[in-house]
Amino acid sequence: MRTLYIIGNGFDLHFNLKTKTDNFENYLKKNQTIYNGVDNASDVFNSYGVNWYEYEQSLNDIDLDEIESQNEIKPDYLSDRESDRDGGIVNMQMYVGSLSEAIRSALEQMVISANEDALVLSEDFLAPKLFEVGDAILTFNYTSTIEILFEVPDSVPIFHIHGCYKQGTPLVFGYRNNQNSYVKTWPDMDEDNWDYYVAQQREVVYDFYSSLEKKLEIDKLVSFLLKCGKMDRVVVLGHSMSPVDYEYMEKVDATLNPRIWEISYYNENDIHRVQSQGYSFQQKMIFKNMDMILNRS
Repeated sequence: MRTLYIIGNGFDLHFNLKTKTDNFENYLKKNQTIYNGVDNASDVFNSYGVNWYEYEQSLNDIDLDEIESQNEIKPDYLSDRESDRDGGIVNMQMYVGSLSEAIRSALEQMVISANEDALVLSEDFLAPKLFEVGDAILTFNYTSTIEILFEVPDSVPIFHIHGCYKQGTPLVFGYRNNQNSYVKTWPDMDEDNWDYYVAQQREVVYDFYSSLEKKLEIDKLVSFLLKCGKMDRVVVLGHSMSPVDYEYMEKVDATLNPRIWEISYYNENDIHRVQSQGYSFQQKMIFKNMDMILNRS
């Protein structure tokens, strides 16, 4: 039976790898002091959420007005130097750039650590025979857990849709829906109070926030699925199938039209949560404990 495996963060957690939001937060706190040398990146983001969907969506709660007000520099029009006018723009770019770098660095450190732990685990790990010729793997994880712990036939394609550290592809991170009240320009500001240099600083802050939007990779997904060919079954391992990935799952079903969706669960609440999402292929779903799926061979 040809199978598409969809892998989520719960797969890494099943092997006790440290890839929870708390682990990411710890890396932000540990050594991610940002540009002004005072704030810690974790304090600025002030994110929360026990799973990655909640955590990333909580990026909408970043206080962008506070970032702007605390780092804004008014231009000095009495100076002969242009740097005394546009220096505030450069300062704001440096500040938000350090925030972006903090995210990238913390994610990479978390993944590097998880990959190293997986390598240690592999020394005594007897991998079950899971993947066969004709299968395919779609993973939402940044880690290389599958490649490290399991024997994957060369002909089985693996697509890291949100990037893979070891492959050198960008790690996609961020919110799906813009829900922050911050706007790029002041909607009620009259021309007499408008200032180009200050306005540019605000645009820098807004562009930083916009850069955190996680774009759907539907075209890349479809291209991958079409190369995979006909699949009889989809097996979901450790993926929450949360609303943020609803369109991905629907596209998988519409493109492949598998007979079965076999979904792993940790507890009964996981089953109810997935069923509540209103997937069009709900009648195809069967739920199994992950150990049962991994060890059925």
